Amino acid sequence: MQHKSPHNTEPEKGFKLRALAIVLIACICGWFVMELEILGVRILAPYFGSAVYVVTGSVIGVFLLTLSVGYMLGGWLSRRANSQRALGMNLMAAGAWLCAMPFFIEPVCDGIFNVGLDEKWGSLLAALVLFGTPTVLLGTVTPTTVRWLTRRASDSGLNAGLVLAFSTMASFAGCVVTAFYLVLLSIRLTIRVSGFALLALGAMTLLQAATQHKSKRSDEPEAKAAEQILENKNSSEQKKL
Repeated sequence: MQHKSPHNTEPEKGFKLRALAIVLIACICGWFVMELEILGVRILAPYFGSAVYVVTGSVIGVFLLTLSVGYMLGGWLSRRANSQRALGMNLMAAGAWLCAMPFFIEPVCDGIFNVGLDEKWGSLLAALVLFGTPTVLLGTVTPTTVRWLTRRASDSGLNAGLVLAFSTMASFAGCVVTAFYLVLLSIRLTIRVSGFALLALGAMTLLQAATQHKSKRSDEPEAKAAEQILENKNSSEQKKL
């Protein structure tokens, strides 16, 4: 009967904890995307009404468009060595935008309304200005987390399905909770709290990225020394031959 070496089990346990944290990040961001989308209808309604073209054409359309941009940007960022640092900065930027949003909702909507655009194009432009940036930033999360989970090419499809499934379930939960309960509270306060949560999540991601970078730098001398010993051993064996 074979026994696993503790040296082999520890990295596996560490990866499982890391994978859980990665999926949790995707779920949190999925929640906030849907929360913002539901609240977006309530935000625009006093200025442009709540007709079907405001809800489906403007709000949902803008979220679909900006998420697609975020997915492409996230796919590009996932290939970079400092993708964790970049994602942390994206989360903090999205959080800062949400914290500041209550202060410029009225100026943006009033300004667009006073330009003379009708409810269709006015609501579309307002949705793009207010919700486009944070949605693009949150859209970078999914492809980046899939890349972090993937250690072998054969696992890429499974990891993508895992992240998409759990983040979509979190979006469903965010949709229900926001539509049933959060809309009854202060919309501006809800957006600020969400912004602070994203700021905290981004800060933790950046801290983890800095910790990993520091540990890699501390391990470099040992790795180089081991590599040098191996080269010396190989050269000595070749001389004997």
